[in-house]
Amino acid sequence: MFNECNLNSSPASYWLFTYLFDIIISVIWFCYLLAIYCIFDVAFNGVPVKKSLLETMLSLEFATPWDLRVQFYPLTIIITLPTLPFAYLLTKLFRSDILGGMTICFLLIISHFISIIIPMVTTIIQSKFTQQLLYWLFNIISPSINAQVIVTYLLAKKSAFCQVPATLSSFGGTFFQPIGDDTIAWNGVILVVHSLAILLILIIIDSGLLQFSFSCFYKENFDESKLDDDVLAERRRVLGSATNASDDEEQIDHLTVNNLVKYYPMRKVLAVDHLTFGARRGEAFGLLGYNGAGKTTTFRIVVGDLMSTQGTAYIDGQNVHRRIRSTRHLGYCPQQDCSMDFLTVQDSLYLLARIRGVQSSRIKFIAQTIGSLFLLDPFLHNYIHELSGGTKRRLHAAIALIGPPLVAILDEPTTGVDPNARQQMQEIFLNAVKAKLTIILTSHSMDECERICNRLGIMVHGQLACLGTIQHLKSKFGQGYTIEIKVRTSLDDQNATAIKKIESFLLSQRQYRVEIKETTHSTGIFQIGQSTPAELFQLLEENKHQLNIETYTISQTTLEQIFLSFGKQIRATIE
Repeated sequence: MFNECNLNSSPASYWLFTYLFDIIISVIWFCYLLAIYCIFDVAFNGVPVKKSLLETMLSLEFATPWDLRVQFYPLTIIITLPTLPFAYLLTKLFRSDILGGMTICFLLIISHFISIIIPMVTTIIQSKFTQQLLYWLFNIISPSINAQVIVTYLLAKKSAFCQVPATLSSFGGTFFQPIGDDTIAWNGVILVVHSLAILLILIIIDSGLLQFSFSCFYKENFDESKLDDDVLAERRRVLGSATNASDDEEQIDHLTVNNLVKYYPMRKVLAVDHLTFGARRGEAFGLLGYNGAGKTTTFRIVVGDLMSTQGTAYIDGQNVHRRIRSTRHLGYCPQQDCSMDFLTVQDSLYLLARIRGVQSSRIKFIAQTIGSLFLLDPFLHNYIHELSGGTKRRLHAAIALIGPPLVAILDEPTTGVDPNARQQMQEIFLNAVKAKLTIILTSHSMDECERICNRLGIMVHGQLACLGTIQHLKSKFGQGYTIEIKVRTSLDDQNATAIKKIESFLLSQRQYRVEIKETTHSTGIFQIGQSTPAELFQLLEENKHQLNIETYTISQTTLEQIFLSFGKQIRATIE
């Protein structure tokens, strides 16, 4: 499958080499089966004796399993040639490899039974036109049925029994009427067309030249006036950037998401709703949101793994639908680990370095350097399936940055990573941004986003609910300041009168718009809607002894509190 681990390889080279490799494996497998059968047949039945002239003429040549296999196995490659591209194409319909493999196997079995039933049906049908229609319809639809027709014809030509009519013509008549001579050439043409045309379709699909968006099922109901002011301003900036190009390279967006829509007609779910934003060179853009907000769907569209219903994305000015050019500048650390279990860590780094076009003389150095940066040195010769979950995440982050690309999309790269390695990865991301790499990061760690990101947006229902620098979001959506207070208590104070006294005092200060967030027997957390740190400090210091306050802290609203406030909006919408 042409997946996210192979973003930077050409679709043509990927599918052609996959096809050649699978054909070679098929030939080896057929030879292996034939050799095993011959060995066991000789062991149990002895060496086959040469037939007499009369037996060769009058008996079925394929009367014994030995003859059948020796004649049939070399011809199975004919069935393999068109069936492999057909199976590749069917994989495009499935997200699960296991489900896809089982379904394809089932379809091939069904087509085999159809190839047996069709000749029986055509003997019953009297209409010559209907016979021809059924014959060519199934040969064109099913590559395996057409290939089996060719194999059957070749086996019949090799059979001595099929030559009996010519040999015994003196008896006055023939036993069988030869068939297929007038149509076999067309079967051969269909086989070649099946093999080449399906491969060409695969290459075209993965090159972005043929897309199926199902946009006809989507009824647009988007009102940009409901967007936040900052989100609307960003939308207008990005949509107008095509006509107002900037000469300043620092102001050029390396990644542009342009009016992106993803609608699933079967589930009637709008996963991404006209999402629009840009990330400049050397910017770390954080894309946050609750599970199901549309973050991963957006990433999969950007890397070309999904087709958008409307809109598109651009990487360094290249449309992602033209994957051959655009994704060579893209690194991707997916949320789900890629299936490269039987490569070693070193092999996977070498592979991605070659795909990214790193010079052969520098591959070893670059692989060792990036492996060392991501603390992968002890695991270089381990197979990927032997690694822990956190080590796999470090490897995929390393693969995303190898090259390096112009844009790196990191979908929860530090999930399951230990604190030491997480801190090291964050340092690498910061240094990459300083080196003018554009990073798009999603994470459930607010501290990580605050440390790495220059700007961030929070997605709600497939659209940005807010956008800006972290300080801007705190000023705009933050609710003033948070005060955490601890009071001195005694064992006799069973009713928590000390903390209740604090509550009454602060609520009486109505000019500060105090809200009680949480209280315990001896602690309380209070949200101050309107004030300054100096005023709050003065208020608490003047009343510290009177209120029996032991310690207190005053802090600005955190990014996590802003994030949680949008979560409340989501729950309110659902209810």
